[in-house]
Amino acid sequence: MIRLARGAWSVQQNDHPLTGLIDLTGKAGVVTGAAQGFGFACADRLSEAGAGIVLADTREERLHEAAERLQAHGGRQVELAVADVTDPNAVELMIQTAVDRLGRLDILVNNAGIFSNCLIENLDHAEFQRIMAVNLSGTYLATRAAVVRMREQGRGGAIINISSIDAVHPTAKGLSHYDASKAAVWGFTKSMALELGPEGIRVNAIAPGPSRTEGVEEVVAEGAPAGIDVEAQWAELAQHVPLGRLADPDEIGRTAVYLASELASYVHGTQIIVDGGYLVA
Repeated sequence: MIRLARGAWSVQQNDHPLTGLIDLTGKAGVVTGAAQGFGFACADRLSEAGAGIVLADTREERLHEAAERLQAHGGRQVELAVADVTDPNAVELMIQTAVDRLGRLDILVNNAGIFSNCLIENLDHAEFQRIMAVNLSGTYLATRAAVVRMREQGRGGAIINISSIDAVHPTAKGLSHYDASKAAVWGFTKSMALELGPEGIRVNAIAPGPSRTEGVEEVVAEGAPAGIDVEAQWAELAQHVPLGRLADPDEIGRTAVYLASELASYVHGTQIIVDGGYLVA
């Protein structure tokens, strides 16, 4: 490291090996929407780095399946919380699970999210509110609950919000409600970074590009809504990526480990775009 001291440049010995910087042993985290997709990928990699993990999701059966997969990958401490992130009481219990079962809370990954394809003339208020409730309100509720515990511990923490490249630029028609929710998550991330930074709680976002996760597959399988050819839409998205492929959820998981670890000790209030170059094409 080169440091400016008393008007002159000096070299400081690097005494932090990379293996130690990425090691999350002794840390504990909560990942929402962890039964599959980006959520499971984040939990899997955080666990591999040594963190105890609470897997949170609304689907109990899939949660148990995810826990089995995680433990098969060598996950050390894995706990489950059946939680709807739109329910304040359920969110409080989810965060308390980490404190009760793992003894602490250092990491929160706000991944729970949903989407649907709806052109504006077909987008009713209930559907708009449904998307906002999970994607934005869920992020707010989990963050609020986590911050209380992190402050009590006095050891800082890392909050990682999964946004989307749609927070920066729309990728397809029929996603106005989803895009609005993710742009709001990005705005919320920056505001929380300003508010929580002095307490050592780092807040960042990951903006994934297109990926055919299990959740996406389920939406596509439901069929094309009025005016939208979903299969054609996804084929077009893949062709638009300079790297020539959609994102692997594990690539989002790896980014989460970086942001949760001391590798990113000075990364705060930013959004890492993981999109294979989609936004520059």
